[in-house]
Amino acid sequence: MRLAAKMAGSVGRLKRTRTIMAVRVSGVLLQSVWVSVVNDDAQALRGWLLRLGFTEGFLIPREACGCDPPLPADWPEGGRILLSSTGERPTPCQPGTASLHGVTADPDAVLANATALEARVVHEIVDQTDCPSRDFTVADPDGNHWTVATFEG
Repeated sequence: MRLAAKMAGSVGRLKRTRTIMAVRVSGVLLQSVWVSVVNDDAQALRGWLLRLGFTEGFLIPREACGCDPPLPADWPEGGRILLSSTGERPTPCQPGTASLHGVTADPDAVLANATALEARVVHEIVDQTDCPSRDFTVADPDGNHWTVATFEG
């Protein structure tokens, strides 16, 4: 049972408000926490991530929200990131300071994509000995670190 339903049963009715907008959904299984990455050119980084192996996520039309909406990219094995360009809205986040972990069944294929993109390899692919994982880390053009691994936690 969802927490809101539990709370509604114990403390009375909860008011719900909804903002409805039309979005195109990619069909990728998504978790409840989405990572947000700020960079100087969200469109360019999104293109880089699509070539790495991400897929296009939903797109919110600018007119639907009255702002520059974040650009989503979905990981085919589950998860989503949101990309925003600096200057779109106030944020303490700086480009090139994120460190992200993506889980995949085939890190070698993703590394091949990264190599084709001439991504800087921060950590070569390795079979870990302390946990069951095969992983590597690359840096995107802004300097964010992307670890891709078989380890799910």
